Amino acid sequence: MKFSQFICMLLAFCTLTLAAAVPELEQLVPDAKDFELIYKLNPKGKKILQLDNSETLKGKLTRIGYLLKLTDKQGQMSWAYAEMDPFTQELYKTGLPTSGTGVIQTQVTNFKVASNVPGVENGTFEKGNIEFWSLNFGPHNSKKIPGASSKDYDFGDMPAADGNYGCMQIHNYLKKQTVIGFSGFPKPSRDLGIGNNPQGNPDWTFAANSRSYQDTEFFIVGKFDSLKKIKPVVIDSDKIKMSIKLDRDDPNYHPGEPMKFTFSFDFGDQKMPEKPCVFHWQRTGDDGITQNGKVDVVPNQPFIITVSSKQPGFVRLQGWLRDYQGRDLQLLYPHPWLKNQKYRRKAFDGGAGVQIDTLKQAVPEPEDFDTFWAKQKTKLDEIPVKATMKEVPFYNSGYKMYAVSVDCPGPRPVTGFLVVPVGTQPKSLPVRVSFQGYGTDIQRVASYVPGLLHFNVNAHGYDLLQDDAYYKDFFAKIKSNGQGYAFDPKQNSDPETAYFNGMALRVMRALQFAKTLPEWDGKNLIVSGVSQGGLQAIWAAALDSQVTEARPGIPWCADIGGPTIKRQNGWRPSYTPALNYYDAVNHAKRIPRSCNVTITKAGLGDYICPPSGVTVLYNNITAPKKIIYMQGSNHEFTLPNCQSFTMSAE
Repeated sequence: MKFSQFICMLLAFCTLTLAAAVPELEQLVPDAKDFELIYKLNPKGKKILQLDNSETLKGKLTRIGYLLKLTDKQGQMSWAYAEMDPFTQELYKTGLPTSGTGVIQTQVTNFKVASNVPGVENGTFEKGNIEFWSLNFGPHNSKKIPGASSKDYDFGDMPAADGNYGCMQIHNYLKKQTVIGFSGFPKPSRDLGIGNNPQGNPDWTFAANSRSYQDTEFFIVGKFDSLKKIKPVVIDSDKIKMSIKLDRDDPNYHPGEPMKFTFSFDFGDQKMPEKPCVFHWQRTGDDGITQNGKVDVVPNQPFIITVSSKQPGFVRLQGWLRDYQGRDLQLLYPHPWLKNQKYRRKAFDGGAGVQIDTLKQAVPEPEDFDTFWAKQKTKLDEIPVKATMKEVPFYNSGYKMYAVSVDCPGPRPVTGFLVVPVGTQPKSLPVRVSFQGYGTDIQRVASYVPGLLHFNVNAHGYDLLQDDAYYKDFFAKIKSNGQGYAFDPKQNSDPETAYFNGMALRVMRALQFAKTLPEWDGKNLIVSGVSQGGLQAIWAAALDSQVTEARPGIPWCADIGGPTIKRQNGWRPSYTPALNYYDAVNHAKRIPRSCNVTITKAGLGDYICPPSGVTVLYNNITAPKKIIYMQGSNHEFTLPNCQSFTMSAE
């Protein structure tokens, strides 16, 4: 039995057998001793929901109460209790708001307040009001709550149509007070308070103060007639399998043509709850259109989601499997790169395109593009290819590994690990130069490919084999104006000062070094990399005519000006004209026909490297080329056994 299953069973057993009393509530509000615990939350916790009895308690709800306890760092406890006639008989709507609970913004009756916080009005009032939703929201008093502001966040706000900021607030609008304020659910430090906030928004929105408390507890309790307790049906998401198939063998449609995605969910042999799970989906795309929908899921009964677009570009389809309460049921898959580990993710991230073979670059290349790169090559010529190589231990006795540093113009040298098969004869093997993706991972070992010399180049040129303190300091220093490396717009205002400049110089110098290796066969020079590494591989194939094969995967910064014509941006530096010199598309045009190019992956759900940009890159390659589109594939993950689509041209 899995630990998670054991805990679920234990909780269910405790719920069924323990006394009904809620000690925390009895102590503070003796009149509420007959109430049952429905939910317990920890508003400051990594996991907010601590206990859920909503499917255990069956009966007519006659009163509902909310108790918030806050203990500060000095151990002082403040609390507030709000009790009211029920605003629903569906218990899941009384707890933490989710997509499944919808928007609950309503008056409540027979409203009772008790608190030890100075200024909070205690007593029983004819009415109060609540604001429960999982969405973003604004201060506009759309419900026209008497006395509420349309400028400040208080007891009369307006939920947005989307977003996930979240709000769970209880107000005594007759006294112009927030009794309990809780919002900002996805934030590391959430908004939390009792009474009106003396500083900032009265309802504590944007207070971001939950971490200032030593402990936080939030109890949702109810009083019932004809109460029965049952053992709930708990879905084990680890047993759920999903299949998905596009209605054709390529992801390229005509304008307005229906794109049909067929989904099916297998829940294994487990018992299903009375209320169905729901598949929530969202369609976005390069056309700027957003659509949302949801489908009740019946095990092993396929359903079709149909979308379309009237203009060339890509459509993105995302899907989340949730229980009827709106809680995500994350699916479990083998980890994409760590053996014997599992990976949890949302149900689906994919899409399809329209007339993708016609997609063109958004922004023209600079007129002096070739002149600029000739100038960069001149910089290389001024510094000889001088390398130091130190043999270091390697985990495979059939290979030798060397820590390499090569002098290079720009801020830092080329550094990386070279792996050579033991006993390699001179001029006998191809060489592969691989480049790193974006990030600040420390390169401490290298990969190898049988039958090849393999030079693993890090993206930054830092010293190898240093202690952690060195790398912490190094990665702090390559940030610019508070931005991660390569993201500073000021730095990117000039192609000579862009972070990419030093990186590109190191790419060219790495190739020059590889060609000096005595074991290289003098003919086969291969470059590869994923994401930022894919971008560097494209640079390499364009800037060195001796490259014979390029294998970039989901290449980054392709069609970097795409957002200027409203294509989806993905995650990459904000567009500046200076970045055109590093746009993978402009380099792809210059890859010679002597180089075979395979884009090993283009994720149809990848919006770090959007498929429109990768496709524009592919369309601009005149060398022999191939691209593999992967369905159900985001930047880090591809659904097992999902569709792939290969296009090629000689």
